[in-house]
Amino acid sequence: MSNQFDIKNVKIKEFDPMSSTKEDWRLYHEFRKIRHEEVNPDDPYTDNETAENNIKTSMNHPEIDIYLYSIIDNTKDKQIGIMNNFVIKKTASSYEGNKHLIQFDISILAPYRRKGIGMKALKSLYDFAIENNKTTLITNSNEEDGKKFLETIGAQTALTGVENRLNLEEVDWEMISKWEKEGPEKSPKTKLQFFYTIPENIIKQYSETYTETNNQQPLGDLDIGDIIFTPETLRQMEKRTKDLGRKQMTYITVEHDGEISGLTEMIYRPERDYIIEQLLTGVKDKHRSRGLGKWLKAVMLLRVKEEFPNVKIVSTGNATTNAPMLSINDRLGFKIYKESITGQLTVEDLGKYLESK
Repeated sequence: MSNQFDIKNVKIKEFDPMSSTKEDWRLYHEFRKIRHEEVNPDDPYTDNETAENNIKTSMNHPEIDIYLYSIIDNTKDKQIGIMNNFVIKKTASSYEGNKHLIQFDISILAPYRRKGIGMKALKSLYDFAIENNKTTLITNSNEEDGKKFLETIGAQTALTGVENRLNLEEVDWEMISKWEKEGPEKSPKTKLQFFYTIPENIIKQYSETYTETNNQQPLGDLDIGDIIFTPETLRQMEKRTKDLGRKQMTYITVEHDGEISGLTEMIYRPERDYIIEQLLTGVKDKHRSRGLGKWLKAVMLLRVKEEFPNVKIVSTGNATTNAPMLSINDRLGFKIYKESITGQLTVEDLGKYLESK
């Protein structure tokens, strides 16, 4: 391949899921299959129809504008990479604090790396940033090649994180039951509430608690503003979850005066079969040190065990600086599956790097 490859024959073209041809999708799925084997060979593989529906539905994000690009080697009629750019909508509640940002993803098949394709993608990214008046770029990687690439272009490692996984067959269920029992003993006036859909009578308060606890998560040196979740945003997120055929579960703790003090949520994606994802778990600062996080985690795991007997693995992501949550996860038996870094660099610095090359 090295004798035949010519960077001039590599094209980056916009990928519009709504108007893409069968040929466009064929190239994408062939790329997706190879990429899956490179990155997640032990995880369930999503069939083509579901993958297409997921992408089309995800384009209707209430807060984010999504721009997808295919990287094509025209000499081989083969897709060899993707570039995706995510920018906050001007109508989003979180726009003012994040209007300077582009979150991007560049993925190139292993045999095509170190051939100048990444540089070509970066030039396209730079042009996109200038055109859209953005100043800061962020991305993450859990692959050694990706981490090295970020180091090479001068990106700052602004945050380190891990994907942790829990094998439910190895869980100490006696300990979990103990945590469930200790919750109301330590907080006798606090009640649990479970839902699939946020009840209308609490959605305003829930959106405020969700916003507060989500923004408590450590972000390292990332130049990211608060993410604001309004009732409207949460309802739109629920609709997307339903449209994607997924099932989201939430437990909250409610104090004697009606205040929502903590929450935990999980989402089940049928295409991932035996894996369920732990999303946000958070307790308001003033209600910490009462074991609410342990209580919430315990009751959720017990529910998963009962409602999803096919699930064997719980997956979750955490910043390495999130000591309280990592402590709970460690006691539950979560183990590190992948380590990642989030890189950040300014558009100005990217421009200087590209000029130097």
